[in-house]
Amino acid sequence: MSQIQDPIPQKRAAFYFDGFNLYHPVHEMGEPFMKWCNLWRLSEILCAPNGLDLKKVVFCTAMPFHKPDSLGRHRTFNNAQIACGVTVLEGHFVFNDELNRHSEKQSDINVALSLMMDAVDDVFDWAFLVSADSDQASTARFFKDRFPDKKLAIVAPPNRKPPDKSLPYSDLDFTIRKEDMERALMPNFVKSLDGRFIRRPLEYDPPAWWMPPDQRPKRKR
Repeated sequence: MSQIQDPIPQKRAAFYFDGFNLYHPVHEMGEPFMKWCNLWRLSEILCAPNGLDLKKVVFCTAMPFHKPDSLGRHRTFNNAQIACGVTVLEGHFVFNDELNRHSEKQSDINVALSLMMDAVDDVFDWAFLVSADSDQASTARFFKDRFPDKKLAIVAPPNRKPPDKSLPYSDLDFTIRKEDMERALMPNFVKSLDGRFIRRPLEYDPPAWWMPPDQRPKRKR
């Protein structure tokens, strides 16, 4: 009689989101409700085709203290992400005199450091780097040099392409589909870790005509 073999464990995955690199393509869609996306659920959806076990999601962003109206929505969004299991790392903005505008700081370096530190701690087998920023090619290069046995996916936000400079170090590359983000939209209320409910900002309420992808009539072939 042959022995029963233990099942092969699933490969582990972790996602690292450059917040503003994701925000701007979504903002350009002109559909504010698309911003109310559960990044943990989105990561699960993106893991599914390769049968990966999601272990961690990191969202790196910067807080716009110079924009009080945006700050409130941003804080609400971050709290909702935390409630869904996402690790949120907050940077900040500084005023650039030469450009005469505020520039975000720390997001890209927080992405890079989080990915490398989690690789050292063996959190994942697959790292998904969500950014269309070519500057992250350095992150990809150092990662593959230091951890050749781990896999790296370069993921572009919607309506963007994975940066060419990162592709030589990637094991997989793709662009997030709008439909996948729609499948991951959070409900009107999200229960926080302390039992309270986080209300979706009114600006992110979906229009009356919108319907989740799984509820839409199937097209006839």
